[in-house]
Amino acid sequence: MRQKPSRDTQITRAAGIGLAGLLAVTVAVSAVACAETTASAPAPATAPAATPAAAGAAKEIAWADMNKNQRLEYMKSVVAPRMKQVFVNFSPDRFGKMNCMTCHGDSATEGTFKMPNPKLPKLPTSPDGFKALAEERPAVMEFMKNEVKPKMAALLGKPEYNPETKSGFGCMECHTVAQ
Repeated sequence: MRQKPSRDTQITRAAGIGLAGLLAVTVAVSAVACAETTASAPAPATAPAATPAAAGAAKEIAWADMNKNQRLEYMKSVVAPRMKQVFVNFSPDRFGKMNCMTCHGDSATEGTFKMPNPKLPKLPTSPDGFKALAEERPAVMEFMKNEVKPKMAALLGKPEYNPETKSGFGCMECHTVAQ
């Protein structure tokens, strides 16, 4: 008979699911996710819990309920390594040296960054602009839509962006728009 996975294994698996989404901001072509014309599948009504293992938390804590130090530890120990792997799998040469500053900018080391990051590639302001970007960079757009956005949303316990409700985790969580 198969044994149930340990609590640590379950926590590690749950925490790894969302890492990819956070680092998604580094790729300019995440715009496709925002330009979808059909709604994304709704996320579970309850946010997945995440435990920052290195912080030694006694119980699982949802991202929305974490304090600044817990979020920092979760980003360092869970999100960054997992999302880096997702990005490296996509483009080893471009993302092999990915770190906190890749997504959060130079002020990441000081903890004073703001998201969305204006230094990331600017995205179009219209559905037509997103369609043009998808035609220009189809592989990146598909990667952002199918890998980064859903994984990052899951890591943060948020539903994916839904263009009908204009809510959820999407491109503009990380990127700003072209002026």
